[in-house]
Amino acid sequence: MTANDKNVLLDGLTKLAEDAVSLAAFLKAITTDNGEPDGAAQTTAPAETRDEPAKAPAQSKVYTYEEARAILAEKSRLGHRAEVKAILTKHGVKQLSDVTDPKLLATLVAEAEMMGFPVITPVRKSGIR
Repeated sequence: MTANDKNVLLDGLTKLAEDAVSLAAFLKAITTDNGEPDGAAQTTAPAETRDEPAKAPAQSKVYTYEEARAILAEKSRLGHRAEVKAILTKHGVKQLSDVTDPKLLATLVAEAEMMGFPVITPVRKSGIR
């Protein structure tokens, strides 16, 4: 195996790992706490939870500046620099260091986590054959 072949293989494995992480983040973002996809109806509850009162909605994760910076930097590194900048601008900040509100950091991270996923559009049936 030549050095060039090794580099191509390593690049492919790196891309595969990045895609797996992105897919896991996407699936985590669209799944509720009980493991069901958002909007899916739970037909039966387990016996031990049927009589329990409903739990309060889960609090969103509180991110430190460093955590948010690392996540947004990774998205930029993966080629989404313009989208990261657009998210910051959308929320009225020029740069991440301007953000002092932990809730805004969580919002920025949540929006950034959805980056890089293809938008799935329904297939339209047309009269063209």
